[in-house]
Amino acid sequence: MNKTEQMLNEGKAILDQLQAPPELENRLRTALIRTTKKRKEKVRLSVKVLIACLVLFLVISFNFETLAYYGKKLAGYDQVMNGTLQQLNNLGKGQLIGKSYTFKNGVQVTLDGVMLDDTQLLAFLTVKDTRGNVDDTDIGLSSLHFKGFYRHYMAVSGQGFINEEKNEEKWQYSFEPPHFYEKKLGFRFSLAQGGQVEEGEIVFELDRREAVGQTLRIAINEVFTAHQEQIKITNLLASPTQTVLEGSIQGPVALAKDYLLGERIRPLTLEISLLANGEEVAELGGGISTNLNGITFHKNFDALPQNLKSLQIIIESFSADHDVRENVILEKGMAAKNIKINGQNIRITKVEEVGENTQVTITSHEGVILSRVKLNVDGQVINLNKTISDDYKKTPEGRIYHTRTLVFSAKGSNLELEIERLTYPERVNHVVEVPIR
Repeated sequence: MNKTEQMLNEGKAILDQLQAPPELENRLRTALIRTTKKRKEKVRLSVKVLIACLVLFLVISFNFETLAYYGKKLAGYDQVMNGTLQQLNNLGKGQLIGKSYTFKNGVQVTLDGVMLDDTQLLAFLTVKDTRGNVDDTDIGLSSLHFKGFYRHYMAVSGQGFINEEKNEEKWQYSFEPPHFYEKKLGFRFSLAQGGQVEEGEIVFELDRREAVGQTLRIAINEVFTAHQEQIKITNLLASPTQTVLEGSIQGPVALAKDYLLGERIRPLTLEISLLANGEEVAELGGGISTNLNGITFHKNFDALPQNLKSLQIIIESFSADHDVRENVILEKGMAAKNIKINGQNIRITKVEEVGENTQVTITSHEGVILSRVKLNVDGQVINLNKTISDDYKKTPEGRIYHTRTLVFSAKGSNLELEIERLTYPERVNHVVEVPIR
């Protein structure tokens, strides 16, 4: 033990005599400062990353809907969308589909998206042909439809355009709105080429939560008289995509009666304007149909403005074709003769033989047409061959008269003009004030 204690005491004495170099303290202090700075920098960097993540989270959270609808916009349809549809598209309204079908020849049809409200289903589709002749692709309007649970929803109208490379078409089509219970729809179309027809289909789930908005239905029930018919405007439907006027021209009982009596009326055009806040609303289309419910019509206009203060419906004129069955005795070289049919004045100004033909020249107000006329020549009924020498003259009072020559391929001594049907317009000029609530 004494020896051990002696060795420890000697070692302690040696340690006590050791001294640190003068520069060691500076080196240690410098190293300590650097370590502290690195730790502080790491802490600062972590705080910055945390703040950046927090800001990004807040941006996404508060602008999620904005980012969503910018991602939902249909691209490339500005040329076929009117101002109303462009506004709805900019707001991200509608449902994106993005499904395609490729035909055997490489032509591809893509259903990009749909817009739905209570008045129509709008479909937006792209047709691509990498061969560069997409304008020769025959995908007709008549073949386009949506197949629902048990019925088909047909195309009503459509418009599109072709790009400069001639390899892509963009189309916007309007269809009948599907019934409320429809969920799965099949978009069906066909391609005619080389004498053969190939059919294609794109199936998708209709998401009614993506509908563009609700439709306001206003009962009008306004009646006016034209062509001796009681014409009624029943409803006005104001949707986010368009405004629709609905009405009837003839009920089923009156339609059946006129058919049996041979006194049918065939509506052709119903001129109606819609004024919102004193400005005319753009007309989009319309139609007249005859079925078991009688004769009905609809007129489609652009959507109404949001700040609506006044709304007027102006019925301007109504043109129709009538069964008349009027016979007029004619003579070659006869003096001018006036006849009146359904209140319409028709002046027969000349009857003459030209070669092997008999020509009858008549004058009437603009829009009055002998839509079905024949000439009885010595007991033989001859159909109208052609009409020549169309001439229009306007009087100082603003009336326009139409003169034309009817040519029949026969000649004889006994002549009788058989007018079976007559078409003419009738001015209405009826204004309906629609109450604004």
